[in-house]
Amino acid sequence: MLDYLTKELTKKERKETIKYMSQYNNLSAIIESKKLDVYPSNITTIKDDPSKPSNQFYSETEETALKSLEIEEYELTKMKLDLVYESVKPVQKLIWDEHFIDGRTDSDTYYGHDITKRTYYREKEELIKDVAECLEIGTNSHQKCTKNAPSGTE
Repeated sequence: MLDYLTKELTKKERKETIKYMSQYNNLSAIIESKKLDVYPSNITTIKDDPSKPSNQFYSETEETALKSLEIEEYELTKMKLDLVYESVKPVQKLIWDEHFIDGRTDSDTYYGHDITKRTYYREKEELIKDVAECLEIGTNSHQKCTKNAPSGTE
């Protein structure tokens, strides 16, 4: 049996996983809007701010690079969620769509589709654990990999 299915998630880990599942459809829009922020603007803006002496170093290139890294992180998360979404059972996909994305209550979802209450909650729990494992929420699997990796390759 797969270890992650027998592991219990803490309330915080469960809440974080559910947050990702609820925002699944919005991730594409977030990624695209962040990409628009990275593209250079052809509009010239004149600022009427007096110059302020500062010891801070500002680099537009560095800022763009940081935004690009953030976008890559969002894209990786979206790809992982896509993989899970496409690989779950049809009943789990239905639960994800109706309960987590559309915001329907548990009872509306299982009564509306003739799913027994026990089956519904069992499938829902398995779905949450699948997503948590995929996103490495509540697991130490990524830490194990770096501990066993030869030094210099982490």
